[in-house]
Amino acid sequence: MVRTLVPMVLAIVLTAIGLLHFIWAFSYWPMKDAITFTKTFAGTFDGKMPPAPITLLVGLALIGGAVLTLMVNESLPAIGPEWLRLVGMYGLMVVLLVRGLGGYFMNSGAAVEFQQLNTVLYSPLCVVLGSLGGIVAVAASRR
Repeated sequence: MVRTLVPMVLAIVLTAIGLLHFIWAFSYWPMKDAITFTKTFAGTFDGKMPPAPITLLVGLALIGGAVLTLMVNESLPAIGPEWLRLVGMYGLMVVLLVRGLGGYFMNSGAAVEFQQLNTVLYSPLCVVLGSLGGIVAVAASRR
């Protein structure tokens, strides 16, 4: 299960969230307007969408994390040295865990809509994804 289900779930979820960021770089879907979007997803009140290049970079990083997960798991052909892929996998784990655990500090001063979703969805999801990334990294290290 560790070699099949865990990496596949992690890769699918990272890809889906990455694709959402690609959509969000150019629209405020699924919200009706930019103000509702920024209150819900960014925690800001001004309705100013995050810059498209940064949003695209985040989406690319998330999809890159999915590809890295599949390379570390040997589901995709590997690029680069094994040690570098493992460092990348542990780095992905750390980034997700820091966002998940540190995300609760983002609630201070943020819009209520963001605070609620961050508390029950965004931060816990990042902790789960970071934990799955750690499982993949440790399993690959033991091979």
